[in-house]
Amino acid sequence: MPDYAEIYHTNRYGIHLSDTETFSFSLETFTDHPFFSRRFVIITAHNPHNRQLTDQQNVRRNELLYSELNSDLTLEAVGCGVDGHCEAGYLLFDISREEAIALGLRYEQFAIFYCDTKALMYVACESREVIVSAAC
Repeated sequence: MPDYAEIYHTNRYGIHLSDTETFSFSLETFTDHPFFSRRFVIITAHNPHNRQLTDQQNVRRNELLYSELNSDLTLEAVGCGVDGHCEAGYLLFDISREEAIALGLRYEQFAIFYCDTKALMYVACESREVIVSAAC
């Protein structure tokens, strides 16, 4: 089994704030920023249970996810690993950790990225255990 704590610690995120502005961070490199003063989840519907799907299947799954989200509180996001693997997804503000996990389970995700304003963390959906975190 991969060392998810090590993998997730180095993942990078890009949050599309506008057509010309992207906010980028990782657990390794984030700095104090007002962005982290609100609860949020970053979620994707790509690759359920870490099983690689086609681009077309992943796009369709993300379309279904987006249709479920409150678009007023949602930003486009992309998460990329050090190996260059990237998955498109969404950042949803003002969601509780339990609601975020339930969303992850509904879309068959192994883990979600969650900010509770005190810490940034990856949480395993099935066990609800924190895999890796960093204090905000």
